[in-house]
Amino acid sequence: MASGSSVIQLIPPSAAFVENRTTTLGTWVLAGFFDAILLGVVLCQVTTFFRYRTSSEGIGRYYRWLVLIVTFMSVLKTSQSIAIVWIQNVQDFMDPDVARTLVAKAWWQVSAPILTATTGIIVQSFFAIRFYMLARNVFFIIPIVCSMLLGYAGICLQLNSIIVGNVQAKITWLLVHLVCVFLTDLFITVGTCYALSGRNSGGLASTTSLIHRLLRLVFESAIPPTVAAFIDLIMSQTLGSAHLLWHLLFNYSLAKLYVISLLYTLNSINEYRDGISQDRTASSGSRGNNLRATKRGDVELGSVRPLAHKTDQVYVQTQIVTHVSPSVGSVEERPHEDVKTSGWQPMDWEK
Repeated sequence: MASGSSVIQLIPPSAAFVENRTTTLGTWVLAGFFDAILLGVVLCQVTTFFRYRTSSEGIGRYYRWLVLIVTFMSVLKTSQSIAIVWIQNVQDFMDPDVARTLVAKAWWQVSAPILTATTGIIVQSFFAIRFYMLARNVFFIIPIVCSMLLGYAGICLQLNSIIVGNVQAKITWLLVHLVCVFLTDLFITVGTCYALSGRNSGGLASTTSLIHRLLRLVFESAIPPTVAAFIDLIMSQTLGSAHLLWHLLFNYSLAKLYVISLLYTLNSINEYRDGISQDRTASSGSRGNNLRATKRGDVELGSVRPLAHKTDQVYVQTQIVTHVSPSVGSVEERPHEDVKTSGWQPMDWEK
């Protein structure tokens, strides 16, 4: 029996799509793979957040709703990436004429950048509000708000460019979006550090230590999304149209990095508050004993060093002496209200 081979005739665009499958298909697979890994990190941080008792007290109740929203957005984003990979690589595996048009026509694939931008602007709004509460200056927050809104408008216009098939406009509006995202992160980070540095003028050791922890927290939470946005910006402008999809590796990860940055900050705040609460409880329960429970320094706010045991103690002993004037008589003979039981009183100058 003679062996044969199947021959599929493809139109030139579909043939180019199959030939360049490392870029046209592989980028979506890798982006979805990294997105799924980061979702595991997000879920671990969400679990940690709800373990803290301070997450349900005071303003923490509002943070709980914020965490639930970004968690839903993260799960939705990962579900979207799984659907894209499944449809492109499984369902339409033998139909490249359809698979190559999904990136410009299928709503679940076209809307991928919008979902990333929506998650990003939610997290950026949280940090912008915190910066305003710290700086208390509306002129500092205006550039941040304008940059956020312009960046979101840019991604919406990029979506329109994809639908109408204008490649040049798509790249231009993507550039506007990524530049605004990077500038927003930069403004928030620099402004927060400047505001915190202005608070570090009291000279108290405890205040200085807290400011240093907060500065470290700002940098640790801001660096991952800012760096990812910067690399995404560079790749989208230097790769060219043939390899443009490789920027998805960082664009897909950007949404999760924003969420991780938010949860990292909230968990650090909760751990610090829990540490303060436990220290106060242990101190009030010691009844004067020179014992104080200390909590292991958390890795997010920096090491909270335990208080050193003081070797030099100062004890003050008070002795109360009651003097009775002989002209009045003994203590038993005096009226009850004249008997002093707490030492010297101001009225003694008149007796």
